[in-house]
Amino acid sequence: SEPTPSMAVDELMDSPESFDGDEVSIRGVVKNGSYDAEQLIFSLEGAEHILKVDADNAAIPQAFDEGLTILVDGILHQKGSEWILKAELLTVGCPSKYEESNT
Repeated sequence: SEPTPSMAVDELMDSPESFDGDEVSIRGVVKNGSYDAEQLIFSLEGAEHILKVDADNAAIPQAFDEGLTILVDGILHQKGSEWILKAELLTVGCPSKYEESNT
């Protein structure tokens, strides 16, 4: 299967309903003060929007930290009025060229 093209938080949150239940790959900044190490949730910040990430099923990379730009692969779903990304994979230090990350 083709790798899912990555999107910025703002791109996704412009029309999240069109990705409901889909596997997505989202770039964003881990919002300062948002990481809950017990619940394993944090917020991914774009320029305008914030997306809540549930990383309960994902491994948290050692280099993970608030304020870093990361890539989150997971399934988007709606919970009440809130959108949550159920993370499956977290990648710290996004490669600028996506192709080079496949080595």
